[in-house]
Order: sequence, then structure tokens, then C-alpha cells
Amino acid sequence: MPLVAFKPVKARLVIEQGRESVLVMKVLVARGETVALATGGRLEPTTGSLRIRERKEERGRNESKAVGSMVYVDAAGQGDERTPASFQINISLSAAKFEALLKVAISGRLPSKFYVHAGDRVSAKETRGMGYTVRAGERIKVWDNKRYRSLPVTNFSVILPISVPEAPESPVFEEDRALVETLTNSDQVAELADEFAVFQGETKNALTAVVSVVAVIGVLLLFINLVLIIK
Repeated sequence: MPLVAFKPVKARLVIEQGRESVLVMKVLVARGETVALATGGRLEPTTGSLRIRERKEERGRNESKAVGSMVYVDAAGQGDERTPASFQINISLSAAKFEALLKVAISGRLPSKFYVHAGDRVSAKETRGMGYTVRAGERIKVWDNKRYRSLPVTNFSVILPISVPEAPESPVFEEDRALVETLTNSDQVAELADEFAVFQGETKNALTAVVSVVAVIGVLLLFINLVLIIK
């Protein structure tokens, strides 16, 4: 069964006392998707609407039943009052799934993309109303909107956006600061080591000179003593 992808562009929530809430979205065929029409042209330039209602859980409900419909609406009127062709997708969701979608919509975000399985399954390999055809060597989807203006939707899936919080910047700055301080301390230690090495060298040279002078004085005193003893 063909799987058709759509992309929401606008959304609004309809709330009415005593009735189920309805989430309405303006949708277009998703980029890269191609759906040819039996009446001519393609579905891509056509604007559609998606109406999602909350479905009350039914005991023993058969999951293979249609969850909605996809309807093609012909252009009507003439002149300035002419309304262009459009399509409408009607979906009913379980309470839990509708609530998740509603939270995303209320937060001001739209689903990234959604998919519908449209068409009446005749057999494992055949679907009535929506199928495939080959044009110019390319296999594309085709909607027989001439004979089947309304198609059952047997499955509906939606991709919801999830916001990932950004990491706080302050720890990064603290790490950078710590790294700079570490490098600074290392430089200071290296400078102190150099100064100590210089000081040690100078001290060693000074001690060597002092020892030499003392040795010379000792030799002179010894020589003088020997001269006095000989006399």
C-alpha cells in the first residue's frame, strides 16, 4: 500500500464546548514526494488540510480498520470567486497520542512530517484508488481521483520534534579559566626554576673563588712560617 508523506506548514486548535477538540493543520506534499493525479497534473502544488480528532477508545476495536480518510476536492466557481482544488485528510487518534500531538502544537511547534497509508486494499499486492505507475522510467505514486475521490486511511504516523536543551556555557568558561590558570602556574614554576638555576650557578662560582683565595692565603702563611723556622 502506498505511503504518502506530507509536511505541515500552519496549525490551529479548535475548541468548542460540548465537542471534541480538533487540531487543524495546513499541509503540503513533502519535498521529494511525487503523487500523480488521474485528472491530470500532480498533487504537489495542491494545498491540503489535516484535521485530527481525539478518538474515544473502543473496546475490541479492530486496529486494521481505517483511522480516517483522504478526500480530493475539485476546483469550484469561476472568475474571482473560483476556489482552487484541494485535498483534506481526516484522522482520529487515541487519547494518549492526541494528547502528545496537542502538547507539541500548543508549545508552538509543528510535526516535522507525517505519513498516511491511503487506498482500499484489495489483495496483498493490489490497492484500489492509490497505486503506482511508471512514467519516464520512474516509479511514482498515482491517485485515481477521478473514480476514487475519497480514500480510506488505514495507518497514520507522525514525526514529532523534540527539543534538546543546550549545555550551559559557564562550565566551559570555568574549564577554560582553570586551564589558563594551570598554564600560567606552569610558566611561573618554569621561570622560578630558571632563576634558581642561575642563582645556583652564581653561588657555585662565588664559593669556588672564595675557596681559591683561602687556599692561596694558606699557602702563603705556610711559606712564611717555613722561612721563619729556617732563620
